[in-house]
Amino acid sequence: MCGICGIYDNQHIAGDPRELIGRMNRTQKHRGPDDEGFFAAGSAALGHVRLSIQDLSPAGHQPMSRGSRYTIVFNGEIYNFIELREELKQAGYSFATRSDTEVLLAAYDLWGEDCQTRFNGFWAFAIYDADTDSLFLSRDRYGVKPLYYTTQPGYLLFASEIKTLLADERVIRTVNDQAVVNYLVNGFVDCEEETFFKGIFRLPAGAQMKIRGNGGPEIRTWYTLPYRESVYEKLPAGTDEQFKALFEDAVRVRLRSDVPVGSCLSGGLDSSSIVTESSRQLAERTTAENGAGPVQVEQHTYSAVYPGSPDDEKRYIDDVVASSGVNGHYVEPTGDMLAEDLEHLIYTQDEPFVSTSMYASYCVMRLASENHAKVLLDGQGADEILCGYRKARVYYIKKLFSSGHPFRAVREAFLYLPYMRKNNSTLLADLSMLRQFLGKEKKDDVRRKYLGEAVRNAKLTRSYRNREGFILDDFSSIVLPALLRYVDRNSMAFSIEDRLPFLDMRLVEFCMQLPMNAKIHKGWSKAIMRRTLRMPESVRKRRDKIGFYTPESAWLTSHADEYRAVFEQKDFRASAYIDREKLLADWDEILHRDSIGLFRYLCLEKWMEIFDVQSS
Repeated sequence: MCGICGIYDNQHIAGDPRELIGRMNRTQKHRGPDDEGFFAAGSAALGHVRLSIQDLSPAGHQPMSRGSRYTIVFNGEIYNFIELREELKQAGYSFATRSDTEVLLAAYDLWGEDCQTRFNGFWAFAIYDADTDSLFLSRDRYGVKPLYYTTQPGYLLFASEIKTLLADERVIRTVNDQAVVNYLVNGFVDCEEETFFKGIFRLPAGAQMKIRGNGGPEIRTWYTLPYRESVYEKLPAGTDEQFKALFEDAVRVRLRSDVPVGSCLSGGLDSSSIVTESSRQLAERTTAENGAGPVQVEQHTYSAVYPGSPDDEKRYIDDVVASSGVNGHYVEPTGDMLAEDLEHLIYTQDEPFVSTSMYASYCVMRLASENHAKVLLDGQGADEILCGYRKARVYYIKKLFSSGHPFRAVREAFLYLPYMRKNNSTLLADLSMLRQFLGKEKKDDVRRKYLGEAVRNAKLTRSYRNREGFILDDFSSIVLPALLRYVDRNSMAFSIEDRLPFLDMRLVEFCMQLPMNAKIHKGWSKAIMRRTLRMPESVRKRRDKIGFYTPESAWLTSHADEYRAVFEQKDFRASAYIDREKLLADWDEILHRDSIGLFRYLCLEKWMEIFDVQSS
């Protein structure tokens, strides 16, 4: 895992590329503290900071060149690089390193753009072609690794993080009004190609970019997720076995590393199944894969716990630790810790985020870093491919009724009702969600009344009104992209690579073809996972879903005066977006009844301050 950046400037007006790339590399040094590099030729200059995971020797240094034509900067992992290397050797290629970077570059030399379809992994990379003086950029299928860009007069910049682009002082820091409205009203982030910064964009997942000469960037989609929605059908023989085999192999290839691999562990189904399977595989190893590196047997896990809270998952975490024989590490986030870390957390994330739940992940990554971890496995993606969210159950019940399965619909509804309300949510929120997915129009969120006058009536560009396609929307634009941004920034802030077995392309495409009754069955979510994957029985039989839990309301209340002062300060930047007089007048009500909404206002104002962003 690394950080990449670069310039394409065929008019040579951006100034000394070494000086600018040097600033950009320093800004993203947390992504790669082990090494850094610079390359410049023709119209391009490339920068790289390295977190050494595969081939720890200096031979893995980037930017990496193949002959005099191609030079690459690469962030990510190609998990099937061993198999690809053997295929490339048969085609006449030889290799001087054990890195996946060299394999990627040879694959591009042989197959060109089609090489992307052969990779199983996650990545963002840029390749400069000296023969054509052109730049080619690519992002992985599901957007696990970030890639941002901005076009300035006469040149283009790209980088792994937005703050890296801001190292160029000519990049204007202006708020994207539409992104702010979507965020404050519906909590949507990372939904589109645009960001919270006007003029700064993210290359979409499964997309590529070419730039050459005086022309602007040419962007096209190279991958589209195959998706088939079927509500109920009999599963073919062997479906469960195929799912289990795909998951096990997804874990296996993600254990390929020249440094030890640990895991995040929440006590839920996703992380528990990963820890159980990875510890089993590690225990069975007798020789290191590919003949390189030490054999890893013991696995370390990292968890956030909240003693005394009814939503604390430590009892499930302890069951996984005991049954798997892993070495468990724990952190107890508090409101005092959040108040101390809030500015760095917002700086880490680059853009506003919805709630304090991301702070739990931040604390877990810091704990792992303190224990010298460099690679972790994590469970993101499972809810999206296996219908793990409550709204998926409501959608399934609705579709059973409309597709001629009323008995099954009534049964699922009856079995679901006792678990509809989460301990850390409100019944009102659940009922609002139910109305939306049962076909009732959702009225504008009450949070609109705290918007600034200039944007109070602005229309939203993202919503769940397309109820028939929300499962695919959650995966591709509304939910998963935000989760991937959170985990990338939190992990890389502490120089850790986070690997996601449930987003293995083979497993994703398999699950996106399954009927919904394979995923939701007799009141159980993620039914096929519960049937097939190894985990403690206490976890397998869990019906509650807690997610990234934090006692947010209590945390905000414990520092209420400090947070209120943010809105009372003379230099209040977000006045165009937040009616602070009305917010302050209703302060106590918001503090105790809508902590999520309050945190959005707080996060927006602090983000504008930290990044020196001006309203448009």
